[in-house]
Amino acid sequence: MISREEAYDIICNINDEAHIEVWELWDKATEEDDEELREEASEEQSVVFRGLFYELDEETQYAIKHYSKVDESFRDDFDCWYGTIWL
Repeated sequence: MISREEAYDIICNINDEAHIEVWELWDKATEEDDEELREEASEEQSVVFRGLFYELDEETQYAIKHYSKVDESFRDDFDCWYGTIWL
């Protein structure tokens, strides 16, 4: 299994990629100082994050799920980016 650090790097990279994907919406929300647009951008970013997460191989997904269950700080970031809480 990959290390916690490797798994964390992966989810950070996925989040960065998802953020870039919806950058225009984030930019518009900031420019207009619009909270509804920020919420929409956040939701869209989570959708992209989940899509990229499920493109990972099963072993990597398993490791990330494992660390999200056993490491609170890992889980906090993952849940925020994924958009849900693992049960």
